[in-house]
Amino acid sequence: MSSEEKAEVIVERESLEDLEEILGHSRKLGIGLMLIGGYAVAAYTRGYRYTKDIDLVAGKQSLGKLRGLLNGLGYSIRNTEFGIAGAKRLGRDDFIDLHISVGKVHDISTDSEFPVDQSLFKKAKRLEVKGFYSKSTVIKAPVVDLETLLVLKFIPKGRDKDAVDLISLITDKSKEVDFELMAKTATGANLGIHLLDRTRDYAARVKKGELDKIWYGMTRARLSYVQKRELSRFLGRLADQLRSK
Repeated sequence: MSSEEKAEVIVERESLEDLEEILGHSRKLGIGLMLIGGYAVAAYTRGYRYTKDIDLVAGKQSLGKLRGLLNGLGYSIRNTEFGIAGAKRLGRDDFIDLHISVGKVHDISTDSEFPVDQSLFKKAKRLEVKGFYSKSTVIKAPVVDLETLLVLKFIPKGRDKDAVDLISLITDKSKEVDFELMAKTATGANLGIHLLDRTRDYAARVKKGELDKIWYGMTRARLSYVQKRELSRFLGRLADQLRSK
């Protein structure tokens, strides 16, 4: 293991410990939090990439009571238009980013928004979240449902990690996806046309071999013929459902 990987192990462990502390404290305060982002993907899949950042969504409750805990854990916190954000520095070069979106998830790359309401929390799954390096580092967390997570991962443009996360979810969970529900979730958030465009873009990138390069760059593994075929089939089925809405 390289020195960089050893440093990542330490950051990953602290990030997961912080996440567990934040979720436990929020339950005591009656603040509903739900996991999205890279850790949510890790909960549903075998975990193909390293992640350390904490991405959560909350209802419209005040998050003021969490500030003391976050500050105590070493995070510098600031208000944003969409909730709160913070960072925790570990050593000279390592840090953990924290984002808690309130009422909606905003994607900067496309200026798109996905609304968050109580129905989303009712559909959340309590799943195990494992580290990429240390599979024995496991916590339990409320995680956004699979169809919504896929929608959220389809929204952004230009971020390789989101492409890798999508491939991970499709590779490991395509047989469990309710395509009609996923399309309904997207259209209900006024994102149907956007997601249809994204499926076309991803389909073109599969054919050009672009996703192969992105996947290899982050996982050091090659996409198999079976994986690429599954990606194409998934994208085609989703596009058909979106067109029918």
